Amino acid sequence: MSFLDILQKLVEFPTFEPDGIHRFAEFVSNQLKNASFRVVVDEFDNVYGVREFSVGSGTLLLTTNIDSGDSRAGWTRNPLSLTLEGDRLYGLDTSTKGGTAAALQVLKDLSACRFRKLEVFFPNDHRLPAGPASEPGGEQTGIEYFLLRNKLDARVGINLNATVQGDRFAVSLGCGGRVGFTVRAIGKQGHTMDPSWRTLSRNAIYDMMKVIDALRMIPPQRMTIDGREVWTQLNVSIIEGGKAINIVPGDCTITCERRVIPNGDWDECKREVEDALRTVRDVEFKVTYFPPARPYLIDRDNDIATLVADSVQRVLAYRPVFTAQAGITDSAILYQMGGVKTVIMGPGDPLLEHKPDEYVSAKRVEEFAKVIHSMLEETTGSRLRH
Repeated sequence: MSFLDILQKLVEFPTFEPDGIHRFAEFVSNQLKNASFRVVVDEFDNVYGVREFSVGSGTLLLTTNIDSGDSRAGWTRNPLSLTLEGDRLYGLDTSTKGGTAAALQVLKDLSACRFRKLEVFFPNDHRLPAGPASEPGGEQTGIEYFLLRNKLDARVGINLNATVQGDRFAVSLGCGGRVGFTVRAIGKQGHTMDPSWRTLSRNAIYDMMKVIDALRMIPPQRMTIDGREVWTQLNVSIIEGGKAINIVPGDCTITCERRVIPNGDWDECKREVEDALRTVRDVEFKVTYFPPARPYLIDRDNDIATLVADSVQRVLAYRPVFTAQAGITDSAILYQMGGVKTVIMGPGDPLLEHKPDEYVSAKRVEEFAKVIHSMLEETTGSRLRH
């Protein structure tokens, strides 16, 4: 199968629902088995494969998550069918699945490798009711479930997520984190038909307005890599409160995230939130923090970053810029829980992800396959020390 055939199949799976993820996992596991990988698919459809070679050194991880958000609204084409128009391959989640298709095509034809071992990991990133809670509700992602029960050998890896800027590849050295939290304002419920409601009740939504005003004073964070700015700020994401039009709301809850830039300090960002909340006067409220989602950033002279950049230079005759992502990716969990230093590179454009009529360039996917092939099969030159 060509990368176009593989991508067509990947796009057909509705990976925003359990059945689609299950079918995707079955297809990918069969592709890996045909490429001489030993494959395990666990109860949550996390796909893990390993292949060992007679020569080479070290272990490399190739990874990306296998699910997508249900972002079909606004499409003018069938999002679950790959449509080629000129150089554009339209389809839901093609920004990520394009990299997966290219990697699978390379792996099935790989005869030799600079690495002694390749690990491939396609986790289900949906939240699952299992084990220690990663957020309120007793849920964790598939990758967290897998890493709590299994150990990866690789110390370095490549996440196949989108990193194209314009018509060139960039190499992301890390991603952001998140201070997630809820604030519950506690008022006093009353009924508006009661003449005393103005004095005996307290509107929790009005109180929450003071909390939100305080949180909005937290300044954004900025960092620059190779002249490109990474920018994050606090976001009030969800607000809940009130029961009926004639009831004074006795409580109101907001869910927020304070994004942390890749080289930022999670604990310092949490202190900023706490300091802002301490300025709120005459409001009773309760704060609950989610478990930390910490950022990560690896050095640009790390072996895996050098290998990826050298491979792009060798195949495409230009040096990719280094960057970092403000958003949270599986790479952060791999780094924090698995000790895997992961760079992010793929043929999609991150600005097109989860947008109506999302597409990936066919030329970029073909180029990415060539870069991955050169990176894996080239046995001369620098070697990883891991």
